[in-house]
Amino acid sequence: MSELNEPVKANLTVSVMFRDPELLAEVRKLLEKNYGEIDAESEIYSFSAISPYYDPEMGENINKIIFSFKEPVPRGILKDVKLFCAATELEYSENGSRLLNLDPGLLTLENFILATGKNYSHRIYLGSGVFAEVTLMFGKKNAVKELPWTYRDYLFEPARSFLLEVRELYRVKRAALLKNMES
Repeated sequence: MSELNEPVKANLTVSVMFRDPELLAEVRKLLEKNYGEIDAESEIYSFSAISPYYDPEMGENINKIIFSFKEPVPRGILKDVKLFCAATELEYSENGSRLLNLDPGLLTLENFILATGKNYSHRIYLGSGVFAEVTLMFGKKNAVKELPWTYRDYLFEPARSFLLEVRELYRVKRAALLKNMES
């Protein structure tokens, strides 16, 4: 029989799609107020160049950035972070259209998990309308394993390298957490 144990905390990330740099700065402050210091951020890259999926709602020339938060979080927090992000998107909407898209995720040594409000066959329901999916799996020597449903932008630069960088940051954080658990 397996024992039910709480897993080691994970690295919280939030991906932000936006058009207005001033709005990004405002939301960054809001995220830091709620989830603590950001310890790494990706380069800003063009999401619209990869996919026009959100252009009808948010307009053309959408950019994306990924934030990593310094303090590891319990893995069960993902649903609550998604609910906060959804409320923030609504708060920053105009005429029923979002000005921001916020996607929270958890990064561990083994995978990168994103939260979503959309159900699909490979997604697991967390409650309150929130689902989770393993978006990427990580292997030895920084191997990134995509899945059939992996969002393409996470496979390309600069997102791919950034997630591997955050994985290495998390490796150090995880070692410190494990050391503290042993004490």
